[in-house]
Amino acid sequence: MLHIPTLMLALLSGFAMLGIQLWMAQRSRLRYLDLGLWTWGSWTLLAGFSMLAARVFLPTWISALAGNGLIALGIVIYCEGIFRHVLGRSLPRWWWWCGPGLAWVLTAWMLAWPLAVRTGAISLVFAALLMPGIAVLLGPGWRAESSLRSVALTLVLAATSLILRAVHAWRHPEDYLDLMQGSLGQGLTFLFSFICLIGAGFGFVLANFERIARRMEEMASTDTLTGCLNRGTADTLLRHALERGRREASPVAFVLLDLDHFKVINDSHGHPAGDTALRCFASEVRQRLRGSDVMGRWGGEEFVLILPATDGAGATSLVDQIREGIAALQLKDESGAPFNITVSAGIAVATPGLQLGAEQLFTLADQALYRAKGAGRNRVHVHEGPVMPPAADIIGRTA
Repeated sequence: MLHIPTLMLALLSGFAMLGIQLWMAQRSRLRYLDLGLWTWGSWTLLAGFSMLAARVFLPTWISALAGNGLIALGIVIYCEGIFRHVLGRSLPRWWWWCGPGLAWVLTAWMLAWPLAVRTGAISLVFAALLMPGIAVLLGPGWRAESSLRSVALTLVLAATSLILRAVHAWRHPEDYLDLMQGSLGQGLTFLFSFICLIGAGFGFVLANFERIARRMEEMASTDTLTGCLNRGTADTLLRHALERGRREASPVAFVLLDLDHFKVINDSHGHPAGDTALRCFASEVRQRLRGSDVMGRWGGEEFVLILPATDGAGATSLVDQIREGIAALQLKDESGAPFNITVSAGIAVATPGLQLGAEQLFTLADQALYRAKGAGRNRVHVHEGPVMPPAADIIGRTA
């Protein structure tokens, strides 16, 4: 036997603690994520269970209508939070009316029916309301944050328990003569159904923390305007590529790309046009790279490519295709005035026979870029000739 009032108190306490945790998290820097919806869902469920418990002093029809309606609304709000978090869009508007409305209509229609029948029917409604969120979590949500998998599993368990509760109520109506009746079957299904919702809430909090951590990691390693790796990350990957090239006795090509007359574009067409040029340039280059190639923004209008297992001829062929593709871009500024961009490139290759460091390779590519610009721009130049002595650390070099 399980004491239902005690279970009800435990659930009320659980949803209250979850609501407080979510409210505190929402007030922090995470407030722009989807915790607000889950917070409102938790408070709504808390209000619904409070109304069910209040039937000890409220008329049954008020307790049942308000309690079941609020619980249904809380579940719909949970699904809305899942849709926004995973899909970036809201639930269909009709679902907001269908869910709570069905719970209210069904409760009102069956109010004079035996409690066992009402319990089975409303439990199936609650399980059905969870299905849109479960479908999203088991689909695209399964490939998102790993914490969402725990949310999916707990919601599946909640829906399963609600279905078992409906079956148990119809097969053992003697255990459902009153909501507060002590019964092992009623107590277990009631407790497990809604304790899973509490567990899903904590899993959703973890998923939000996981997403913000990933965003912070991306911000620390990528350039926000172009989506390319930033200078520090590209420098680290260059060093790793050189080490791997030495181990595998394979060449590593390093390319410096610099947009020609970029200041003229900013002065003539405005800085928004310059930003557009940088984004389009980065997108055009990325389309031509292999999965193992690396593109980074070195600073301003200067970009780098790290091409593992690529010799001078291969790098020249690739970069010349990039140069032609960039020159063919048709861009427009905010007023609709067209403009074009071109790029100059310098290439240096660390061959297996030359033990070049990252600083030396950068210096050689910089020299090649200087020659490309001196020869008229919009061209590619490969460094050929003696290797210069090591230069100063590239981190200290100004862009």
